[in-house]
Amino acid sequence: VERHHTNLNINTDKRCREIQANLTASAVKNIPESLRELAQQNRVMKRELLLHQDSIYETEQEIQLIKEDIRKLQKQFKKKSSLLNTTVTDICTPDTELTLDIPTHQMLPV
Repeated sequence: VERHHTNLNINTDKRCREIQANLTASAVKNIPESLRELAQQNRVMKRELLLHQDSIYETEQEIQLIKEDIRKLQKQFKKKSSLLNTTVTDICTPDTELTLDIPTHQMLPV
């Protein structure tokens, strides 16, 4: 009886998978072409997002390394400037606005 019950469960599971496969296949056949194209575009975008996430992670790692290098360089600069008995209060960064003191109203020698 127990063996018969096990065989019945196996056959029932097998038959359920067959029915699900048939229903899925017929449902896919009845999907309008525009929805199929949309689903394909979604799959492509998903792959692209995964690729971009990987490149974003790599870029963030590179940024962290560059920030560490900048910190090291700043420390070295501060050490060298302290050896020269000068105090460094401002460090030029890319967003620092510079004012150049260039005389513009003087005549140039000819």
